[in-house]
Amino acid sequence: MHAADSPDNGETDRPKQRSRTINQRLAPDWIDDHHFTFRREDSDGDIDTVLVDALSGEMSVQNDPENDESNAGLSGGPPPRSQNSSDHTEIEFINQADQPVEILWVEDSGRPRGYGELAVGQTRRQHTFVGHAWMVRGRDGTYYGSLVANALGNTARIEKAFDAPPERRTPRRRWSNRRRDGSGRSPDGSRELRATDSGLQIRTLESDDAWRDLPVGPLDGAELRSPQWSPDGKVVAVWKVDEHPAEEVFTIESSPDEGGRAVLHRHDYRLPGDPMDEHHLLVFDAETENPLAVDLPVFDFGRPRIHWFDGHKMAIEKVDRGHGRFRLFVVDPIQGEWFNAIDERPDTFVWTQHGPPVSPVTYLQDSDRVIYSSEKSGYRHLYLVDLAAQSPMTPITQGDWLVREIVEIDESNQTVDLLVGEYFDDQDPYHRHLVRASLQGGDVVPITEGDGDHEVQFSPDRQYVVVTYSRADAPPVHELRRTTDGSLVTELMRAERINDSDAGDWELPRVFHAAGRDGSTEIWGLIHFPEDFDPSLADHYPIIEAIYAGPHGSHVPKRYRHGRSYEDLTSMGFVVVQIDGMGTANRSKAFHDVCWQNLKDAGFPDRVAWIKAAAEKYPALDPSRVGVFGTSAGGQNACGALLFHGDFYKAAVASCGCHDNRMDKASWNEQWMGYPVDQHYSDSSNIDNAHRLQGDLFLIVGELDENVPPESTYRLVDALIDHRKRFDFLMVPGMGHSDGGTYGRDRMREFFRRTLKP
Repeated sequence: MHAADSPDNGETDRPKQRSRTINQRLAPDWIDDHHFTFRREDSDGDIDTVLVDALSGEMSVQNDPENDESNAGLSGGPPPRSQNSSDHTEIEFINQADQPVEILWVEDSGRPRGYGELAVGQTRRQHTFVGHAWMVRGRDGTYYGSLVANALGNTARIEKAFDAPPERRTPRRRWSNRRRDGSGRSPDGSRELRATDSGLQIRTLESDDAWRDLPVGPLDGAELRSPQWSPDGKVVAVWKVDEHPAEEVFTIESSPDEGGRAVLHRHDYRLPGDPMDEHHLLVFDAETENPLAVDLPVFDFGRPRIHWFDGHKMAIEKVDRGHGRFRLFVVDPIQGEWFNAIDERPDTFVWTQHGPPVSPVTYLQDSDRVIYSSEKSGYRHLYLVDLAAQSPMTPITQGDWLVREIVEIDESNQTVDLLVGEYFDDQDPYHRHLVRASLQGGDVVPITEGDGDHEVQFSPDRQYVVVTYSRADAPPVHELRRTTDGSLVTELMRAERINDSDAGDWELPRVFHAAGRDGSTEIWGLIHFPEDFDPSLADHYPIIEAIYAGPHGSHVPKRYRHGRSYEDLTSMGFVVVQIDGMGTANRSKAFHDVCWQNLKDAGFPDRVAWIKAAAEKYPALDPSRVGVFGTSAGGQNACGALLFHGDFYKAAVASCGCHDNRMDKASWNEQWMGYPVDQHYSDSSNIDNAHRLQGDLFLIVGELDENVPPESTYRLVDALIDHRKRFDFLMVPGMGHSDGGTYGRDRMREFFRRTLKP
């Protein structure tokens, strides 16, 4: 069937809504540490430029004829640069400072151009255009302020000095997760190092010596990688690597654009259980050129890096294959000593790959301390670890909440700004809030409190923060807060929905939560209703779940977005739901651990309980007609709904699913399913459980999928045929990792219309 021949997909001819939401975003333009401007739109589409004084919280509209600024002196704080106008005006500068000053016009590019000096006590009138920005500074660079000319004229009384404004400030980065290998030359430039096919060589440059071999021992087919010097030049290190090249997977392009024969494509693809490169650390005394005894274990997962500190000491992270153990080795090669600064071995997994919100180790700029991110307490928290001594780690944060992101580390003030989750018990636990913590531990200062998910933008000196929070069912609110104590300076602006026609009561999704499988843990999600939803119609609306239960994150949207989601389905009379069940991330460790070696679970017991609770709250929903669709990991989940919970889910569309975790990428699957590959992989396999199929299944796959090999779907098709199961199948020629594209989505709507009968 061609796309043009597909049946009615349920879309109507009603006109598109012309509603919009204004002021969803606020972009502060900081003029100095205490003043900024932003643009604000009104319901008529007019734009105002608003000046904010962060010290007082006062706001004033620029370019407003009714806003009398005739006495606005520079000492009151600099207004913004705004768009130029053709109207002329006059600025009067009065120098009441204790030194001569320079008057400068600021170009649109931000570059100041001098217009002469003004002596102490002198007055000067300057002819200019409305909207032009002017700045005053002393001969020594002292900043006295700036202002924008308006239509009424300005009087600038120059009397109080301010900190110099930034030309273009970039965010401070006082920390990094990046570590650089040393160059071929020694730190003092006197010697050079290189790896060859036969070994590691060194030479002295001043005497033009020939290359000398370092005693690396027999390579036996291994190669040497990343030779490097310690920062003090006393130690040379190199990795001896036993390579295990990845095997290939193949796809066939059946219908190439140029015609002719089908094309075979191949690419490297490592599966769970496949051998990986093994790294052995070799270390040498740079003076004697003799090997140093550093008896570390083999690194058989990932590519290890050396973080140098204190001259020639090393910190090296190691994730064990299968993610069951994480260590940070601290090595003093000259003394021949090493110890585990960190050694974590949970009963399940350490989350190090595919999206942990914070890297396990963050190296501070002072080099001999690191921040360790761990879920060992039951929630993801931060710990300060001293690499210079074998001492207990110091908790930076603790409690029944979790760290979602390190925003900024300020080592000079010993603070760290964080986005955290589950912080307020009366809010959605996925809401991110900004807090400030001390690197030495102790009380944490909450900076935000609004009922929503937060985004933050700091002032140049980080004494203030513009926060924007919203929910899926509530437009953004913008506030200015102090970072020292979280106190509110002022509310800056609220986004507003502007409707040119009746949008209906059900336009926004509804946030809904209910107890999960254990009867107590709250499961959160969204309900998307049809625009003409009638709550009085009992069991009228079938339910479709848009599922993605990948354990590498949480997936239900938390922020506001203008416009209707899943309108193609809701317009047909379906209610669409999204749910984050147990086994997904960004909650407690116990919540996350449900996925461990058990990806077939996918939070289904929580999802079923949630949907039933939603149907109790909204009796118009029909829990006897529930469908599900998903892509990639969601495709695995959608098919699994009919295999493992076919008594509840009646129809499923599974696109490019990973239907057997033994056939998908090693890095992702070993993170959640572990190593070695054992019976639990089979237990979670849609292919091995194909005989359990109940309900109506529609499989979609692109023949050129390089993310999840399409053979995963093909083998599921084969298994279903072996068990004489009825199902629908669509292979899309020339398509990669996808939900099937426009044609696939048309077929999905047709499938749900036929099976769930809205």
